[in-house]
Amino acid sequence: MTNHAGTIGIVMPMYNARKTVMRAVESIINQTYSDWHLYLVNDKSTDDSLAYVREHCKDARITILSNDVNQGAAETRNVGLRAATEEIIAFLDSDDEWHPEKLAEQAAAMAAGDNFVITHYHYKTQNASHDITWSKPYLQRENFVKKQYRVCFSSVCFRRPSRGIFFQRKGHEDFLFLYELFSHYQQARVIRKTVVNYYELGDSLSRNKNKAAKWHLELLRIIYKNNPLKIYYYYTWYMVNGVLFALKHR
Repeated sequence: MTNHAGTIGIVMPMYNARKTVMRAVESIINQTYSDWHLYLVNDKSTDDSLAYVREHCKDARITILSNDVNQGAAETRNVGLRAATEEIIAFLDSDDEWHPEKLAEQAAAMAAGDNFVITHYHYKTQNASHDITWSKPYLQRENFVKKQYRVCFSSVCFRRPSRGIFFQRKGHEDFLFLYELFSHYQQARVIRKTVVNYYELGDSLSRNKNKAAKWHLELLRIIYKNNPLKIYYYYTWYMVNGVLFALKHR
């Protein structure tokens, strides 16, 4: 069985990431699966990130794009998605990194017939460091919506549906994008190996728990529209699993 799934397009948004971006880029260059193309999109950084990557990213498999105005993470990822010609897409944030075998593991799953593949990851904050794992080979949409497993966006790899999926400018746009993927494929194959390092920054917007809770409730209202029972059913799961995650990984 071959593990070659074709060229994988990688989308990386960048904003003022001078300190971390080359760690992320080098983790791509060091992949054992070498058939990839990186679309690194600068979101009008105010530091020297753009000049820095232009100086250091000489690999022909890297395309550097730059927004004329700051557009935020959602639209910046859309710029990368529109530029990418590849059927298979992966994401890597400019402050995260991959282990060398990450793409090879996912490419093998794709070659075997999976269309949506995530992985275990190492979760690191200023105060905590844990592996985040799932006990089953697949994560179902229901488990995802209940937040029984928190998907790391830098672990996501998927085959593009014929109907294009793009990010919407909303709080927790990652969740809404993943929900659309789960709605299309129903489940995600889980590579039960820790092959991503996810760094949660202290000033991350997602760290504002009240704001995050409001964003999530709004997304559930968008998803379930006129069904308040489902909205508050899944919102309760979100709150409970958020508390459990914080207690386990503090």
